[in-house]
Order: sequence, then structure tokens, then C-alpha cells
Amino acid sequence: MTALLPSTKRLIDGLFSASALARTHLSRSITLVESSLPKDRVQAELLLDHVLAQRKLHHAAKTASFRVGIAGPPGAGKSTFIETLGLSLTQKGHKVAVLAIDPSSSVTGGSILGDKTRMTHLSNAPDAFVRPSPTRGTLGGVAQHTNGSPSYSATRCSDEYAEIVLLCEACGYDIVLVESVGLGQSEIVIDDTVDFVM
Repeated sequence: MTALLPSTKRLIDGLFSASALARTHLSRSITLVESSLPKDRVQAELLLDHVLAQRKLHHAAKTASFRVGIAGPPGAGKSTFIETLGLSLTQKGHKVAVLAIDPSSSVTGGSILGDKTRMTHLSNAPDAFVRPSPTRGTLGGVAQHTNGSPSYSATRCSDEYAEIVLLCEACGYDIVLVESVGLGQSEIVIDDTVDFVM
């Protein structure tokens, strides 16, 4: 059985803490979960197992978040809308996480990940977390780990908590906004990831 590395243990402890470094631990945890390196995948699975176990222990204190999907064609103003909505929600006492899914190049596999730069006020709000993630060629309008495992297919609905959303919930975010890469037939999977789509 593979042991939990001290660095992964620190991430777990940091996710459930109320410290100012919680967002840093959340970012690093998401990076670990998104990694395709075999050693990271093992630690990511252990991290998720511990987060699920902690969630079961503290279910009353850490309830599931309300997840809202924001879909629309490029340039429609999704990022502007999300920043305005997110700031309004934080001013009302909510902790808001934004998962901005950016398309990846089919040639290079790279992604600009520019949504965070378009949400500067929300990114700097103490009760908000903005995380851009590349699609890496995944269809469905969401990134690989936003709605489950890398083997997730559009024809299979998963009852398991989405990996990244689960981490956001562990960190105390009660509203998660998922920005889809576009609008159309391939983006219907966002319905299976969120409670409500706009």
C-alpha cells in the first residue's frame, strides 16, 4: 500500500483549515489532481480518499456546495457576468469558487488560461477562488477532472462528487461556478456536473 507523502498530508490539513493559506493549499491540491504523472496520480487518489473520509466525518459542518454552470459562446460575456455575480455573492457572505474551463489547442495541447485575468476583482476577493483549467481535448464543456475521472464519458453520469468541486467544498466554498468552454451539443455534460445551468 502506498503511503501518504508529508506534502500531501499538509495539503489535506490545509484544505480543512481556516487559515489564510487555504487557497494556496486548494490550488496545489487541484494541481496534484490534474497531474498526469503516475506518482502524482497515486497521491491524488490518496488525497481524494482522505477528503471524502473527512467529509463523511464532518458532514454537518461541510455540506455540499450549490453548483452553477455558466455556458455560452466565446465573447458572450461569461467572465464579466461571473465576476459580477461572484462579487455580489461574496458580499452576501458566501464563499465562491470559480472553475473557468479554457479550451486547449488541438495542435499544441496548450491553453491560454486567461479567464483569471478577466476576473481580477473576484480573484483578489478574500472569499473567492478563481481557477482556470484546460480541457486537454475533453469534450463536454468541462475539464477532465471537473466532473470525475479522466475516463469520464459523456454517456455516463457519475454519482461521485466531482474531484475539483469536492476539493473546493472541503475548503469551505459553498457556491461553485463552472464556466463552460462554449455552447452546443458537446457541452451537455455540464448538466451532469452542476445543479443549475445558465
